Amino acid sequence: MAEKTIVEKAGATVGIGLAVASDVASTIKTAIGAAATAVGEVLKKAPAKTAAKKSPAKKAAKKAVSKKAAKKSVKKPAKKAGRPRR
Repeated sequence: MAEKTIVEKAGATVGIGLAVASDVASTIKTAIGAAATAVGEVLKKAPAKTAAKKSPAKKAAKKAVSKKAAKKSVKKPAKKAGRPRR
């Protein structure tokens, strides 16, 4: 059998690399699709009433935080240490 040239060897390597990359891509696509399906099913099963009860509490917490932030006084920035100006 004749020896393969560098171009033939490179072509075979590239072909194998493309096949491996294709397999990895399809595996990742399958995993993401399965995860998306699982999350979708969980969200469909969750009752809507519990989500409605939690939202007013979150709004009240946000309002309380914003009132506290508004009451804080503004401090003057510290002077830089260094030589006095002439």
